[in-house]
Amino acid sequence: MNQSGDLHAPRRRDVVLGRSSRIWQALAQRAPLAQRFQHAIGHAELRQFAFTPADRVWVLAYSRHPQDNTAMLQHLQAAGVAEVVYITSSSTIIAPLTDCYEYPRAKHLAETQALAMPQGKVLTFGLVVEHLDELPAGRNAATTLDDIAQFMLNPVWPVDQGRRANLLRTVQRPFASTLERHCYQAYGWLMARLQRRPCLLRPLDLVLRTLGMRWYGYTYLSNHLWTNSTTS
Repeated sequence: MNQSGDLHAPRRRDVVLGRSSRIWQALAQRAPLAQRFQHAIGHAELRQFAFTPADRVWVLAYSRHPQDNTAMLQHLQAAGVAEVVYITSSSTIIAPLTDCYEYPRAKHLAETQALAMPQGKVLTFGLVVEHLDELPAGRNAATTLDDIAQFMLNPVWPVDQGRRANLLRTVQRPFASTLERHCYQAYGWLMARLQRRPCLLRPLDLVLRTLGMRWYGYTYLSNHLWTNSTTS
C-alpha cells in the first residue's frame, strides 16, 4: 500500500533521465543511490519508457540542440509525471550578459522551460567534482558528488526560492605558480573590458588549456559572478 492508502495508485519512483551522463555514471556506483534509483534511462529510451503519475524525473540528459531539450521536457509534461527536476549549471548565470557560449545558452533556455511547467523544478550545480582539490585554481562555485547524492536521497527545496535550489558552495583553490596567478588576474582584466564579447578570448583560451590552466572561458565568468554575489 502506498502512503495515501490507495491500493491502485502507483508508488512514487525516482527516475534518472541521462543514464550515460558523467554525473550519473559516478553516482550509480554508490549503493544507497543504486538501491533507490532503480530506473535510469537514456534520451533514446524516453519515448518507450512507461512513466507513471507518481514519478519524479531527474533530468541529467542534455543536448547541444535546444529543440531536443524542449522536446524532452514537453514529453515529460505530456506523460503527466508528478515532478521534473531539471539539473542545470551555474554557468547559466552569464546568460543575461552574453549568449556567445553554446552550453550556458542551451541550459538557460531549458531551465526556463522547466520552470514554466507546473511540475517543474530546477536544481543548479556548480563545477561537479568528487574531491575539492580537483577544482581549477581561483574561486569556484563548486558541487561535490557527496552533495548531489545527499540531496537526491533527501531533496529539500528552500521555501524562499520556490521551485529552485542552488546546490553549490564557494571554494578557493591555490594557484600552481605565480605565473598562473598573474595570468588569472590579466584574464579577468580582459574579460571585464570585453563585457558582452568574451568569446573573443577563445584563442587565448586554447593557450591556457594547453598550459593546464582550467579556469578560462565561461567557467571563469560564471565563477566570478557566483562567488562575487555570495561574498558581496
